[in-house]
Amino acid sequence: MKSAPIKVQLTPQRRPVTDVVGLELGAGFAEGVPAVRLRKREGKTELVSVGFLRLPGTLPEAAGAAEGAPAAWQLPRPFQAPHAALAVTSKLAYLRNATGVGDEVPEKGQADFRTVSRSSAPDLPALAAGLPEFQAAWAARLLPEGRRPTACSLQVSAAAAMNCFTAGPAFSASAGTAVALFVFAEHTALTAFHDSRLVLYREHPVGYTHLRLAVSTQMRIEPALADAVLDDTLIDPTPMIEPVLRPLFRQVEISSDYLQRRRNCQSKNFFICGLPAGVNFWSSVFFSMMNLPLTSISPFDGIEKPARNHTDPGAAAPYLMAAVGAARAVLEDV
Repeated sequence: MKSAPIKVQLTPQRRPVTDVVGLELGAGFAEGVPAVRLRKREGKTELVSVGFLRLPGTLPEAAGAAEGAPAAWQLPRPFQAPHAALAVTSKLAYLRNATGVGDEVPEKGQADFRTVSRSSAPDLPALAAGLPEFQAAWAARLLPEGRRPTACSLQVSAAAAMNCFTAGPAFSASAGTAVALFVFAEHTALTAFHDSRLVLYREHPVGYTHLRLAVSTQMRIEPALADAVLDDTLIDPTPMIEPVLRPLFRQVEISSDYLQRRRNCQSKNFFICGLPAGVNFWSSVFFSMMNLPLTSISPFDGIEKPARNHTDPGAAAPYLMAAVGAARAVLEDV
């Protein structure tokens, strides 16, 4: 069964796109704005350019800060695709399963929201997404028309990230039935799929920065050095990180039970994406709880990397998850 992209987009795409640059706004990385240019040819997705771009302005966190036109972005030539897919990381955005009619509408008293919802089947709850209108409008003005690229899609980052999995080989190999974790700095998005359809979405307030903090606090080292410990084979950080991971993996267990009880499906496929360090220890703790493997996937799985342009995301791949997913959501319609 061919998988469909998880397109919870706040702006529609008007025509098929074959060349697009994905950008993540609001990520707050010191290196710059995550950017990935992808091109689709003869049914294959190819990596054209990848990196972090130094671009002016930051995502506004209040309506007053968004007044006036932001500085227009001029992307470097390797990233000047005809179209751009924007993923927005915002504490004010939301992505959740709707529990009833009108549930996707933000609470009264908040700023105006740009909202959208999508249901993959009549018997499944809709996945609802929302972004404050002032942030959506700010993002839409970054790339003026008449200059490459032109924005064709606006997505919440967690929804964008899911396409790294659903468009990749691991999803196909699992026959579209799996549980996947998407790790961000401050939270992890937990998803469950059955027959290539998203049946459950949850967020848990544990991200990779919490693991860094646990290691740095107990070892009395700088947080910047924690990733080296998490990737080291000489020091076992399991006693430090297991108390942090257990509540998250308990939610995975609950989601797996949901698949079995409500969908009559027992999943043995568990995946994780977006983790910059310590995947072996995450997998070890997971196996001790679930007695099943937790398989790490890259956002770039299934994407060809032509040798001619010497483009390789390297160790930065996990931080590019939302940018890759935003671009793949647009390309998968072709």
